[in-house]
Amino acid sequence: MSALEPDDPHSVGAYRLLSRLGAGGMGRVYLGRSPGGRLVAVKVVHAELVRRPEFRERFRREVDAARKVSGAFTAPVVDADPDASLPWLVTSYIAGPSLEQAVAEQGPFEAGAVLALAAGLAEALVSIHAAHLVHRDLKPSNVLLAEDGPRVIDFGIVRSVDSDSVTRTGLVAGSPGFMSPEQVNGEDVTAASDVFCLGAVLAFAATGANPFGSGPTPALLYRVVHNSPDVDAVRDPALRGLIADCLAKDPAGRPTPQEILARVGALGAENTMALGHLGPAGGATRVQGALTNVLPRQATVVSTGLNEQATQVGSFPPAVPGEPGAPEPPGRRSRRAFLLLGVGGGAVAAAGIGAGFWLNHRSDAEDGNRAAPSASSSPSAAPVPAQPVGHWPLDETSGTVARDTAGGHDGTANRVAWAAGGAGAVFDGRGGEIMTTGPVLETGEGSSFTVAAWVVLTAAPTDWATAISQDADGASAFYLQYAVDQKRWAFSRPGLRAAGRTEPAVNVWTHIAGVCDGRDRTLRLYVNGVLEATADDTNPVAGTGSFIIGRASYGGQAADFFPGAVRDVRVFDRALAPARIKKLG
Repeated sequence: MSALEPDDPHSVGAYRLLSRLGAGGMGRVYLGRSPGGRLVAVKVVHAELVRRPEFRERFRREVDAARKVSGAFTAPVVDADPDASLPWLVTSYIAGPSLEQAVAEQGPFEAGAVLALAAGLAEALVSIHAAHLVHRDLKPSNVLLAEDGPRVIDFGIVRSVDSDSVTRTGLVAGSPGFMSPEQVNGEDVTAASDVFCLGAVLAFAATGANPFGSGPTPALLYRVVHNSPDVDAVRDPALRGLIADCLAKDPAGRPTPQEILARVGALGAENTMALGHLGPAGGATRVQGALTNVLPRQATVVSTGLNEQATQVGSFPPAVPGEPGAPEPPGRRSRRAFLLLGVGGGAVAAAGIGAGFWLNHRSDAEDGNRAAPSASSSPSAAPVPAQPVGHWPLDETSGTVARDTAGGHDGTANRVAWAAGGAGAVFDGRGGEIMTTGPVLETGEGSSFTVAAWVVLTAAPTDWATAISQDADGASAFYLQYAVDQKRWAFSRPGLRAAGRTEPAVNVWTHIAGVCDGRDRTLRLYVNGVLEATADDTNPVAGTGSFIIGRASYGGQAADFFPGAVRDVRVFDRALAPARIKKLG
C-alpha cells in the first residue's frame, strides 16, 4: 500500500480513493471508500488497453462473469462501469495474502490446513459452477487467504459452459502448471477442469512446488498432458489420495466439488477447518512474530475489526498513508503479510495482516471466531470451538418452559406437546410456538449468524412452515423454513430465499442450518450438512423482536406455523463454515 501519486485519480465514480494498492497487467488497484463508508478495492484499467478494439468486451465479460457468482469464498463485485473512459471495477476489500505469497514466505501448509483450503476452494467452485461458469485460471495467486477462509478471485478468462470459447483459435487460456490436460489440448473445458486446477493448487500448498515440476512453458504443458503428477511429498495419505484424484487425466475420473466437500468433512471433523499451523515446525511462530511482535497494535486491531470493514461502517479501517496510524514506508514492511488482488492475469500486493490469524490463531477458523489473541498467546494452543449464544435442546417432558442451556434465553411454550423420552417439541401446525422475551441474534446490516435445528414434518405442508425465526417490524428478520413455492427447505429473508435441492420427506428427521455471512452479504442453506443453496442477502432486516421456534411473523401477525417436531436448536453469532455445520448434524 502506498500513497496516491500525482497522476492518480482521487475518485472513481462515487468512490473516494484512499491509497494505491498496486498495479498489474490490466491496470491499477486502489483502496477506496464507498459513499456509505465501506472499504472497497477499485480496479482501473490502463489507458493503452482501452485503445484495443476487443478490450472493452473482454472487460465487460469479466465483470458479467464475476457478478454471476455469489458465494462465501469468492470476492463479490460491488460496482463497475465498462463504458467509462477508463473502465473500472469495484470489489469487496479482502484483507489477506495470496496463497502464493503465504507459501513463499512461510513454507508449505500442514495437512489440516490444506484440507481447510480444499473445503473453501471446493465451495467456491460450487458457487462458480452453479452460475454455469468455469473459472479456467485457478492458481495460487488467484486465491486470497482472508481471516475466515480463502477467496477465489480473477474471473478474467472465465467462460460460460453454454457458450463458445472466449479465446481465439490457437491460444490457450490458463497458467502453465495449473492447467488441465483438456485446456492444454484445446479440447472442451468443463467444470472438471477447475477440479484439476484445484488439485494442482492443493499440491502446491502442501509441498511448496507444482506437481508437474518447473521449467519452460512447453515442458510444463507436456508434463500436464503426459506425465503423472509428483505428489509423493504429500505425507498425509488421505490428502495425497484426494489430490491425486483431482489430478486424474480423464475429466470423468475427477471428483466433483460437492464430493470433495464430503470427503474433507469425513476426514477432518470439527477442527479440519482450523488452520492451526502453517508449514513446518516454527512456521506458525514466524507468522506470529510478524504480526504481533512487529505490529502489536495493528495486529490487535485487525483481529477485532479490520476484516469486518467490508460491510460495516464505523469499524477499524486499515491504516492509510497520510492518515493517523499509517504504516512506515513499504521498504520497511518486509515481514508483513500482503493482500493480492487480481488484475487481469496479474496480481498486485498491498498491506494486509488479517489472514495471519486465520492461518495460525483462529481458535475455530470454520466458525468465524474473531477473538483477538494476545501477543504472548501460544500459536499451537488447542482449537476451542465457538459456543452457541443460544441452545434449546427441547428435551423437556412437560411444562411451558423451553430451557436455553447456553444463553439463558428461556422460551415460553404455547400449544406445544413434548415427545416421549425428551425427543423434541411437537407443533400442531396451527398455533404452536416457543417464544423468548426478546431477541437473541443481531440480524441487521453487516451481522453474521447461524441457526440450526433437527426437524421432522408429520405431514406435507400446504403452506409455508417455519422452524426458526426472529421477529422484526412487520415480519420476521429471517426464516429457517419449508418453502411451499419450491416444496424445499429454505433459509429466507423477507422477499428472498436460498431454497434447497432435495424435497423434504415426511416423518424423517432432517438437520437444517442457515448461515448468514454479513460481510459477504450471503445466505447459505445446509441440509444434512451439505450446502444446497446460496442467495445474495439484499435485505438484511434487523430483528428486534422475540426469537421464535415453530412459526414466523408476516404483516405483524403470527404465521407459517410448523407441522411437526423440532429439537436441538442452536444459534451462533457468527457464520459457521462447512466442517462445523457438518459436525452439528
